[in-house]
This record gives sequence, structure tokens and C-alpha cells, in this order.
Amino acid sequence: MHYTQAILWIAGLISLLWAQEQRILRRRPEIDALFRDAQWVLIEDAPIPRTTPRSLLRTAVLPPLPWLKPSQDADTVPNVPATQPNFAGDTLLGNNAGQDIDPNTSSDCHHSFFDSLYAMGAWAVFSTRQGSPAFFSNYLFPPQNMSPDTLFYIGGGIAERYDINPCALAGTGNSLYIKGAAAHILNNLSYSPRDCDPSGLTEPTGGNGDGTYTIWYEIRDTVEFLLEVEPNDLRQWVYPAETLAQVSKPISDVRIGWFVNAGQCIAHTINRLERLDHAYFPTPVEITRPRSIFVTLKYELYDPTLDGISDTLCGLIGPAYGDNHPCLTGDTNIVGRNYMLTPAYKQSQNQWIFRDDWYPQYFLFSGGGYDLNFLLFPIIYEAPGTSGGVSQADCQTTVLKSGRQGFGLPYPNPAVDCINMYLSSPAATVARFQLLSTDGALVRSWERPVSAGEATVSLDLGSISAGSYILVVETPYGRGGFMINVLR
Repeated sequence: MHYTQAILWIAGLISLLWAQEQRILRRRPEIDALFRDAQWVLIEDAPIPRTTPRSLLRTAVLPPLPWLKPSQDADTVPNVPATQPNFAGDTLLGNNAGQDIDPNTSSDCHHSFFDSLYAMGAWAVFSTRQGSPAFFSNYLFPPQNMSPDTLFYIGGGIAERYDINPCALAGTGNSLYIKGAAAHILNNLSYSPRDCDPSGLTEPTGGNGDGTYTIWYEIRDTVEFLLEVEPNDLRQWVYPAETLAQVSKPISDVRIGWFVNAGQCIAHTINRLERLDHAYFPTPVEITRPRSIFVTLKYELYDPTLDGISDTLCGLIGPAYGDNHPCLTGDTNIVGRNYMLTPAYKQSQNQWIFRDDWYPQYFLFSGGGYDLNFLLFPIIYEAPGTSGGVSQADCQTTVLKSGRQGFGLPYPNPAVDCINMYLSSPAATVARFQLLSTDGALVRSWERPVSAGEATVSLDLGSISAGSYILVVETPYGRGGFMINVLR
């Protein structure tokens, strides 16, 4: 078993919504082929010198955030003229640029997404084909003169998954809330770093009827599916599910994060967080127990046979490390971390042949050292909960469903001599536990009888060396995995 497979079980277990009947999503070679000539372009007008000591770039200057996971980072939008009166002071949550819990990962990678962003910059991905159109955008690929019939939107929307654990707030009466989303959005049909006027974007024919081109921010739940990474290589993964919150905005209000020239173009004086577009949901999404959510950004799509769209929008990715960089670990190139919409239009039939398919970004650059995160963030804060906030009981016995089997979060974690797990089973059975190293090697296994209903199982860790491990548990009714740490 590979490390990537094991870590996927962890991501899937944190999801609250599990598919009762799993479907299989396969690679689409016609999409993968479009990225063979991709080029990376650094989008940064005032990068911090790369010789700057990382110790001087720490973003851990916020008030204590006890809910922040080791594999996440957070920073506050600066209070400067460029962000007033917009969203100065808001806290953004970012996925880390490396996996802290791997003992072999440098401490420089800890809580380092924004540090890395400021030092390494953000990147746009363009095609070297005619016009150099941007990927992760609502531009149509390939150019019509190269493939005049089927056209793909390679990024009619983008999605980034966030695993949120509020259990550090248990007993305080508080919860975590996601009040909105922020993203770095560019426009440009062709790569031209001084074109920042979105005036060419008018509402497509058959649009949503508001008279203007529209973008949407969403928070979505998660669902588990099977993914065929390679032929006969099926893995569990997590996919955007139903919408929990949504807000739209017209193109005239979108902040275009490039150079100052026209429209809503935004410059920055301190760091690029000032250049983010953002929107708040009508009702914040309350997080009271461990769960996964997706933040998504979607663009209004146009009909290639009817609409004359002279400009497009695109998203960024970053920071971009090279191969073998110590901060580039399995946490940054996990299948299921981020996706893009890939609708397709067949001109000869004048109809959509694929409409709402989310496609893993992992497929596009896997193995190249660039499988990182979109600049798409939840705006998050802590406040009193609506029903007493996060409770310790919910965190210790949170039931994460896999098929008919329920699993609680292993505790204590980190562990010293033993670790416990709450199980909720539809019938008496036997649970098999496997402790794996982070590279997938089997360290130890146990089998424990489980009664029907609720039970707690304890596992002896006395002979286990200190370090990070993956605990995999399986019964006839479901399977799951959890990352645990052992201390000595």
C-alpha cells in the first residue's frame, strides 16, 4: 500500500457525507493532453528576495489560533488603503505548503503556506498554443482552428478542499465560522500582464438573467467516490458535494489582482493578500465538529456559437516548488485536494457533452513537483456557537460514517502507551487495525471483537517508536484511516 493511498483514507473519513453507492471517475486523456505544453508564469511585481531568511517571513504573528492544524497556515488581510473598507482584518485559512507531521519534513515548512507565497510568489499556468490562454479559467480549449468541434473549459470553476478540526474549542462555547471566501483572480485571454480591464465580459446568452457577467463563491460539503488513478488502480477520494452556502457578484465588483490600470485592478503595498477578491455569504457556515469542506469559485460560462466574449477570468496556483524540495510532500499533491470544472461543448451538435464535472488538478502535473494549492481561501473566524459551541463529547465520539460503520476520532492524539477508538457497528463483528508508517509499510496489526451498537477499543502502543503513523481500521461494514502521532 502506498502513502498516497493511505492519506486518502484519512481525507475521506473527515468528510461528513459518504456516498452509499460509490461511482468511479476515470482519467480523461483529452484533458490531460491539453496540459502537455503548459508553461508556468510567475505573477509577482515585487517579490521578496529569495535570500530573505525564512525566519523573517513567519506568518505566525496572529493571536493564538488553537484550532489551526499543523498542516495549515493562516494570515490576516493587511489594514491598508488597498483593502479598506473591503476586508482588512479578515483571517484567511491556507493549506500548508508541506506536511508538518512527517518527521522528515524541515521545520521551515511548518505553517508555511503564506510564508512561501510571499517568498516564492504565485503562478499562472498558460498554454503555449495559439493565444497563450490561461488554464484554470473560462477560456475554451483547444483553440477552434486546432480542434473545431469539441471545446473544453479547463477551469470553468476551481475548488480547494479544507479539513477543519475545531475540537480545540471544546468547552469554550465557541465554534468556527466560515463567513466568506477570497481568491486571487486575473483576467486575460492572452498573457498580457498590464491588461486588467474586464469590460469585455458581458453576460452570456442564456446566462442567469441578472444582466451582467457573474461569478459565484461557494462552500460545499464532501462525498467519497472511487478514482481510477491508473488502469486497475482504484483509490478512495473526496469530491465536492452539495452547496452549503453561496454568494454571487457581478464582474464590475470583482477585484482583479494584477497591475493598476483600469477597472477593479488592485495593487498591493505590503503583500498580495490585498489583491484578493472576496465575498461574504448571507449566513456564515458554522463548524462544530471535524469535517471537510470545499471552497469553490465558479465563472459564468458562455456558448461558443452564440456569445462574443473578448476576455476571460483565471485563477492562480502556488507557491511553486521544484522537485525534491523539502516542503513538497504528500500533503501538497494528494488526489482530492483541489479540482477544476471541465465542461465540454460539441459545436457540431450545438450542445454540452460534459457540464458539471470536477476534475482533479493532481492529474495535470503529478510527478512534476507542482501539485500545490489554488489561491482560494475560506474567510474564517471564531465566535460563540449557536448551540453551545463545540462539545468535548462530540469530538471524542464524532461518528464518521463509512458505509454502515461509524468511527470515532482516535484519542488521545498524540498518544504515549495506548490509543482508543470509538466504534458504532450495525452488528457484532471483528475490527482489524493496521498501523502503517508514512510510506505505507506495515508496523503492527491488531484484531479486536466489536459488539453491536457502540463500543470503545484500546490498542497497546508500548513497543511503538515515536513518530507519525497512519492507523487504518476495517470491518465488514466500512473502512477508514487516521493520522496519529506517538510520543516517547
